[in-house]
Amino acid sequence: MPRQLQIPHEVICAAYLAGSSTVVLAQRFGCSPTTIAKCLRSSGVALRRARFAPIPIDAAELRRAYLDEHLPIAQIAARFGISPGTVSNKRRAFGIPLRPRRRVWGR
Repeated sequence: MPRQLQIPHEVICAAYLAGSSTVVLAQRFGCSPTTIAKCLRSSGVALRRARFAPIPIDAAELRRAYLDEHLPIAQIAARFGISPGTVSNKRRAFGIPLRPRRRVWGR
């Protein structure tokens, strides 16, 4: 049977409103982030939706690096400070077409 925690709702609400995340509060009080979120909701606190901050990438700059400069995805990712998967996702989202594959001679 799950244990019942005596969590001070006022302290949790105050810490959350001061900027602490549900994950940090869960670690502090020895429970799950879901428990903290339930506590906050029951106290009428609106939860922040900041799982991942949006990554500001200029579509024109991505298009230039990918199509004009022919940089590898890994180099583009390093330039923007993001993962290669995010570069691919942004390329698709911006409607940038795939580069044509180059034929390797001798194969």
